[in-house]
Amino acid sequence: EDYYKDKIIEEVDECYKGFVDLEVEDPEIIDRFYNNENITLDIETLLERELYPNEFICVKHKSQSFLASKVGKRIKKLNKLDEIDEYLGIKPRNREQTYALNLLCRDDVPLVSLTGIAGSGKTFLTLMAALDSINKGKHKRMVITRNIQPVGRDIGFLPGDANDKMLPWIAPIIDNFQQGMKDADLIYFDGMRSRGQIEIAPLAFMRGRTFSDTFLIIDESQNSTIHELKTVITRIGENSKIVLLGDVDQIDTPYIDSLSNGLTVIAEKFKNENLAGHVQLQKGERSALSYLASKII
Repeated sequence: EDYYKDKIIEEVDECYKGFVDLEVEDPEIIDRFYNNENITLDIETLLERELYPNEFICVKHKSQSFLASKVGKRIKKLNKLDEIDEYLGIKPRNREQTYALNLLCRDDVPLVSLTGIAGSGKTFLTLMAALDSINKGKHKRMVITRNIQPVGRDIGFLPGDANDKMLPWIAPIIDNFQQGMKDADLIYFDGMRSRGQIEIAPLAFMRGRTFSDTFLIIDESQNSTIHELKTVITRIGENSKIVLLGDVDQIDTPYIDSLSNGLTVIAEKFKNENLAGHVQLQKGERSALSYLASKII
């Protein structure tokens, strides 16, 4: 099957980022925003377009600025993240991480897609948001899955059950779990698995299931076709959230590219929907070397 027909944009630069910056000449609009006035029409007039649902904006005037997003028909302040910071001790390191964490913690946005280079924080922030959600009783469990593109032996030749077979592929999730839990050992992680609060399964096992009260994470979504992701998204039941993660510059299958992969297509097709939000994380926070490598290699 020719998956390249699925692409709906022609250039990588056209990919929806999920946010925009606006420099204004008149500081009054910033004052009006902080006075809770409706400045949506003013902002969209200056932008010469309407903001997409749940799109973020940074408005600046010299040293003054504010961060906001389009919620419904109005530009609103971002929700405070004090509670998740208090529970897990994490804070966003840049604006894009702030945008991402807000989407991850919003109950009214059940579909979130995050793209970004290695080390940009997309997996870490998602896992921390899932843990926070389970701790608060919003969701009963998290399900972690990905499309397996093996280098070497196929999953069927590995020992153990489905959870055990998936462990090599979800090692980044475990690394982020340990980092978020202050380098604790895996007793807490294994305890959540034994209680059914964490499930690990291949993407191929998703067909026919229904996920209710679940925080579903699809890692490495850039290796999935739009048809594979549609199969999973249509499995989402009541009170569930699905988060698609990936780096569209690291695709391991020859059948799709940075424009035709499912992650890119989902971000583009859902950008007009109130139930979805997307952020492109642009800065690596893992280390200076990791960020440099992602840029020059």
